Amino acid sequence: MFKKVSVFNFSGIYDEESFYLKDKGSFFCDALSIEKYDLQNISGTNCMCDDNALSEIRRVIKDNNISSREIHYIDSGNYHYMSAILTEDIKIPFSLVVLDHHPDMQPPLFGNILSCGGWVLDVIENNKFLKDVHIIGADRQLIEKIDKKDAERVNFYDTDELDKVHPQYPVYLSIDKDVLSKKCIVTNWDQGEMSEEELFSFVKKIMTGHELIGVDICGECAIDQEGCDLGIEIEKNDSFNLNILKVILG
Repeated sequence: MFKKVSVFNFSGIYDEESFYLKDKGSFFCDALSIEKYDLQNISGTNCMCDDNALSEIRRVIKDNNISSREIHYIDSGNYHYMSAILTEDIKIPFSLVVLDHHPDMQPPLFGNILSCGGWVLDVIENNKFLKDVHIIGADRQLIEKIDKKDAERVNFYDTDELDKVHPQYPVYLSIDKDVLSKKCIVTNWDQGEMSEEELFSFVKKIMTGHELIGVDICGECAIDQEGCDLGIEIEKNDSFNLNILKVILG
């Protein structure tokens, strides 16, 4: 289905991982292109994406013919706003399905700045081809803080309601690993309680019943993260990234 995997290295964390190397498995066919893009020299990207950073990211996307119809790894949750940028080229009616412990629907703190905490709202307001939004695993206390009119534009589900998720259009799938329990992996944000098996099963279900037009994955641990055995957690994240890639590529 997908012919390209794009790895966006903002923080340097992917320098410590190897899931994207073709010697990882025979499921990497010759027709699959895997490209890693080093974006560490772009300032103004951490959590919020300022105008200069946005222009530079768009230039990288254009110069390298990166499209929404790929598998994208977009670093830690601090860069989840990349989902809004990557879906800009979708020109057909589509559904946005998001696995995330956070609803990511905060209005901009100032101006129209794009942020990791508000990117879903940005897509809703700016992409006319978006028809329905489904967010799975978001903290109910955070959902209650969303403006009522904005919250009514989204379908929210707990992780035990996966069978109720029924997108109506081709799906762009965005996965933030902070939806997972810390027993599985550690991210740099507070986390939910989903298991890896539940997540993989849900992705398989979406792929079976719907046209999947693009995927992104974020939620790496931070390169300087404290309070955990960083080496072990990087290894766990690396392993998850490889396993979800196997699921998506079939």
